Amino acid sequence: MTVIVSHRGWSGAAPENTMAAFELALKEPAIDYIELDVHLSADGVPVVIHDHTLNRTTSGKGPVRESSYAELAQLDAGSWYAPEFAGERIPSLEDVLELCKGRVHLAVELKTMGELNRGLEEKVVSLIRQHGMQEQVVLSSFDHDSMKLAHELAPEIATGLILLGKPTLLLEQLAFTGATSLSIHHGFATPELLAQMAEAGIDAGVWTVDDPELLEQLVGRYPDLRITTNYPDRLLAAISAQAASVR
Repeated sequence: MTVIVSHRGWSGAAPENTMAAFELALKEPAIDYIELDVHLSADGVPVVIHDHTLNRTTSGKGPVRESSYAELAQLDAGSWYAPEFAGERIPSLEDVLELCKGRVHLAVELKTMGELNRGLEEKVVSLIRQHGMQEQVVLSSFDHDSMKLAHELAPEIATGLILLGKPTLLLEQLAFTGATSLSIHHGFATPELLAQMAEAGIDAGVWTVDDPELLEQLVGRYPDLRITTNYPDRLLAAISAQAASVR
């Protein structure tokens, strides 16, 4: 069965990484995971936003890391998307954990890069443990060192690598970090790679697919694939269409 991952909440219908997007995704019981992105504020609070800067999705400007949590919480994170979402805020990770506990799995991407957001792994692991959600959360990153550290800090929390490109020595990379899952751009997911991951016991998925025709192709070709999308409704329609075609 296809595993549905709703990207940055239901970001095709609400501003990404806001409580509105997460609440909308929670209304669809077929969604298996909600994906979100986490940075650190200037005072060390894990906050949910994708970009390293505030410019694109909020009323603020400049790096996320240079504003305190109190300052970030005052920004408008919804008006850029549509007027009816004016007043949506940048959530803290704790806000989202409290909203989703016991309701849906979370795929939490740590936005680390070199020295950026140093200490994020410890803060995120601490919050997950405080809320008793170790089995409900998967941590992921493009940053191999970040995932290696997260696995060392909390081996009871699943970790995964995110990749863009055609990887070499992929199993070695996964083993080095302790990761048990892989998210790869859909353009690089081949039958051979997916078969290799399945044989090694690695949970493999693709990101981020929104085109209805491509969704139908993926569902038909790989019926058990984990697919990340901004439009879970389109993926659900593709799943229904595929089921109807084999009756």
